[in-house]
Amino acid sequence: MLQIVRRPSPVAATRPLNARIWERDPHDYYTEERWCSSRLFEDVLFEGSIYDPACGSGRIVHSARVAGYKAYGSDIIRRSPLCHEIFDFRDPWPRGRPRPQNIVCNPPFTIAELFVDLALERCRHKVAMLLPHAWLTGDEHSRWLEYKPLRQVLVMTPRPSMPPGRVIEAGHKAEGGKQDFDWFIFEPGYHGVAEVGWLRRNP
Repeated sequence: MLQIVRRPSPVAATRPLNARIWERDPHDYYTEERWCSSRLFEDVLFEGSIYDPACGSGRIVHSARVAGYKAYGSDIIRRSPLCHEIFDFRDPWPRGRPRPQNIVCNPPFTIAELFVDLALERCRHKVAMLLPHAWLTGDEHSRWLEYKPLRQVLVMTPRPSMPPGRVIEAGHKAEGGKQDFDWFIFEPGYHGVAEVGWLRRNP
């Protein structure tokens, strides 16, 4: 059950890169626009540090630090100095390692459900996952979400572009996205109605 909450107003390319049609990345490495995470940390309060287990180029870690949080990341490949270590989040959590306080992540979409479940097991406070808006409307994913501690959904507007990371690394601009994405914010132990709001690039 979802409740609309109104906020106060105040993929290697098979065509040329500028055609905005890409072949799927083998590691599901896609890069969100910078505003997606910077605006999240402006609008959502997290208690404690931020961990990104699929940090890619480090945009979420960077945005969290700019917002004043202690933040660190890991990934299966080190693509940025902001990647603290090489670690596969699907592996068992290292013995004796403290649990993350908050997990904020643009997960590999093909295993995103697993990432959500693992994050909820391991994290102490909030889990924020950047996922396709279609998860709210598709039968399978929406039924799965009903049984998760989903506290809030923030619909991002305008629609962000999320090309393969190598496209951004090659110096091309992210534009012309064809899919909508939202921030799905979970809180371990939460039981209640999920609020739906908007996360605007220009509030």
